[in-house]
Amino acid sequence: MEKPDGCWAWMVVIAASCIRIIVYGNSYTSGIVYYVILDVFQKSRAETSWVASVITAATFATCPISGLLVNRFGMRKVALVGGIVSSSGLMASSFAESLPLMTVCYGVITGVGCGLTFIPGSVAVARYFTKRRNIAMGLASAGGGVGSFAFPPIINYLNDKYSWRGMFMILSGISLNMCVFALLYRPVSTPNNNDDEVSDNEQPITDKNSQRKKNEWTFLKLSDFYILGINNVLFQLGATIIYGHLGACVIRQLHFDKVFASLLYSIIGITIMFFKIIQGFVIQNPRWKLLQPYQQYMLWYIVGGLSAFIFLFKNINHAGLVVFALLFGSSYAACGGSLIPAILIDMSGVDQFTLAYGIILFGQAIGMLFGPFIAGLLFDTLRAYDAAFVLAGVLMILSAGIMIFPCRNYRTADKKSDVTFVVTYNEPTNDVEAGGNIVSEDGDVIGPNNSPIRPILKKRNGAVSEPDTAEVEQLLESTS
Repeated sequence: MEKPDGCWAWMVVIAASCIRIIVYGNSYTSGIVYYVILDVFQKSRAETSWVASVITAATFATCPISGLLVNRFGMRKVALVGGIVSSSGLMASSFAESLPLMTVCYGVITGVGCGLTFIPGSVAVARYFTKRRNIAMGLASAGGGVGSFAFPPIINYLNDKYSWRGMFMILSGISLNMCVFALLYRPVSTPNNNDDEVSDNEQPITDKNSQRKKNEWTFLKLSDFYILGINNVLFQLGATIIYGHLGACVIRQLHFDKVFASLLYSIIGITIMFFKIIQGFVIQNPRWKLLQPYQQYMLWYIVGGLSAFIFLFKNINHAGLVVFALLFGSSYAACGGSLIPAILIDMSGVDQFTLAYGIILFGQAIGMLFGPFIAGLLFDTLRAYDAAFVLAGVLMILSAGIMIFPCRNYRTADKKSDVTFVVTYNEPTNDVEAGGNIVSEDGDVIGPNNSPIRPILKKRNGAVSEPDTAEVEQLLESTS
């Protein structure tokens, strides 16, 4: 069993990042695939847009189930199954003869497979790190940005070279590589489950909440959690309007070529990659209090919403669209990088992160499901994307506004300790008064210790809440 914060932890980051490359390459380039399928089946935009929306929605709708499976069977097995399912869905898509069958194969089956592999990577990185968790989460999630900018030109090339059927077959083979990376998710001794590190005569003093079972749902009692869920629904509803129809808008309404349309997706992907890393480094440093998780989260969502209003200008040139792609990419990095995990860990703790993150991603799936369809419906009615993109900007700004309420309850990082203290009773002393306080099995101070066995405090990795930190300080005074 691997220990957290060790050398293998960085191998897990690489594995999670590579899986994100493939997951985002499959699901977040649906706007390019949508344009291919639009020409193949010759259906309306509203009908065809379901293909683009279902795959992203299925990916994140599967995350709560994936979280439960991870807690039951482990990260490695769930990610392996997800890689096989995703590859099978893409292979089946190459034989689809109708739009509904394509929606099931590419949208549902591939999306479910991607969802099964998504959560294990986030959970693995969160459990493998305690000291540099935010940086590690940012680096792992940056793989999504790589997939977003690398896959659009690959998909265009494969479609031109091998037709759309050959494109799906090759993407199926690429997706099967997720099974290889899943094998790197070795079991890890977490700070709250480090029996192999703590001997029989040591008793950890930790936050009582860290002892909760992983499959409990106590975070559902937090009103801030529901606000975060609504925030994600609104943001994804707006963002996927843009993501799902940006290619069609640039090609058919603004009359740019397909190469430039795919280039915009690549610019967005590169921006997402860099900003996920930057955001992780920033929140790792508590000195930058104005750019901590909640504050950054709101800032970037507002930036993304404002960027959508560029489509109100009639004569948008290449430079204007590139600026839009940069702003939109910096905003979208905030919804899939280190910010949401940092907020959720602040709300629910590491133990319940798996389930809490799965529920939030399910909320994202609701927005992803209906966003592209709404944009297609508005285009079929108005024959233009302007109204749809402005609606997207309003929804993104609104999603940032409601986060004011959880932000008021945010506890800054400098009020937390990242150390678990362990008390031992194996050092005899003749000074009875120096024995200090007795600590119960639950970590509670139950009274003075009149035994000549003096308790000794040792540091372990983990998290101690503010009240428990004060308790440990008292114990330190009693043993000094």
